Amino acid sequence: MPPLGPPYLTPPGRPPSPQYPPTPPEQWPATPPLLPTPVRAPPPSPRWTDNLKRPAVLWAASAVVVALVVGALVARSTGDGLRPTAQPPTTVTSPRRLLPSTSSSTESNSSSQTPATTDPQDLEAAVLAIEKFVEQQRGLTFKTKVDVHLAGEGEFQSRLLKDFDKERPALLEEQEVLSALGLVPHGSDVVGDSRSLLSVGVVGFYDPETKQLVVRGTTVTPYVREVLAHELTHALDDQWFDLNRPELDNPDDESGFAFDGLAEGNARRIENAYVGSLPRDEQLAATTEEQQLVAQHPEIFSLPPILLTLLQAPYDDGPPFIGALLAAGGQTVLDRAFSTPPVTSEQILDPSKFLAGEGPVDVATPTPEGTTSNVGVLGELLMKEMLFDSLTSGAEVNRTVAGWGGDRYVTWTDASGASCLRDTFVGDTPTDTSELVEAMTKWADDHDGSVNASPGAPATLTVCGG
Repeated sequence: MPPLGPPYLTPPGRPPSPQYPPTPPEQWPATPPLLPTPVRAPPPSPRWTDNLKRPAVLWAASAVVVALVVGALVARSTGDGLRPTAQPPTTVTSPRRLLPSTSSSTESNSSSQTPATTDPQDLEAAVLAIEKFVEQQRGLTFKTKVDVHLAGEGEFQSRLLKDFDKERPALLEEQEVLSALGLVPHGSDVVGDSRSLLSVGVVGFYDPETKQLVVRGTTVTPYVREVLAHELTHALDDQWFDLNRPELDNPDDESGFAFDGLAEGNARRIENAYVGSLPRDEQLAATTEEQQLVAQHPEIFSLPPILLTLLQAPYDDGPPFIGALLAAGGQTVLDRAFSTPPVTSEQILDPSKFLAGEGPVDVATPTPEGTTSNVGVLGELLMKEMLFDSLTSGAEVNRTVAGWGGDRYVTWTDASGASCLRDTFVGDTPTDTSELVEAMTKWADDHDGSVNASPGAPATLTVCGG
């Protein structure tokens, strides 16, 4: 699909202070999110995530995911240069959220339908109470009643994956890019792994097209209420700002991922606040239920870690982004972001660039050595994961990719059947470009690739994997 709108570039000079209405209108004007005083969020600790363009669909933009023990699934480096590895959990303390999953098939999930057993009155009472909490935290009120359902095993997966085949083209492109970069083995089945990941790992979703909210469970447990808080936040944001945006379903840029970071960051923020409001025994019960779900699916540890981090990134990086928006101007700034959302992973990682209106540098699409199969953007997050293989420390990786200005890739398949990728990239400044060239050259030397660079011009990486 074509990119969402023209390149998002920094306008010259500083605009006058914007004027905001006292409450969010039904429709915002399409103006850049420029603020008179950009606020930079504290830099995150070194972590390893990645991203390509992501389809803004219900399971990516609106899913709550099962929790995993810290370090159990992906042992991310904090600067020691070690590659993430998947390991079975050994403790049940300090939960964190990751998208777990996988098995090679989902028939066992869908063949056994578990009916919901909760008294409808109990569910309605829980929803009403959580709606009040969400309204208080969000500063908005529900305009209409939300269509909420509980669904047992089998039924939930059937609802969730009903339109999964629509995502196949985007997932095949993801597979091609990851294979070219050596992040998944040649011949990997990213489509099948993603389907399994979702069928096991997702525990709730809100569909902004049908307006249905579905939570995986048969009784209103503390964990189900936690999921409801997350998904009701999506429903409330949808009623005010319309989360159904087909133009983001499979863009040739990072706008789909960036919108996910906005939506999931806001929902995660309110979900966390809700959990924090619960009595300690209910918090423990919710955590225990999450961990039991993980224990029931040890097959999750066979998934390529890259797939987990791709799907997890909006949930990890979104909340700090939301925090920066609230610090910059409270709910007014947050609300306006849903009208003119971020468009790059860089803006999510460094909110000051979003607040200042600094978008990506426009980069020309490079010429392939075969028939073009796809075009897109690697972005700051995926470059992080690439460079993780070659640079010596997390701090060095973070420092290098912080100068990302823009990039554009093209893919093709060579005569041997290998996936190939050519990416033209540039930094924010000539110095930033030089640092990226140096790092990418070192990476290319380790992966049988090459970098073509000239002073004062964008550089180009070429690599074939598999």
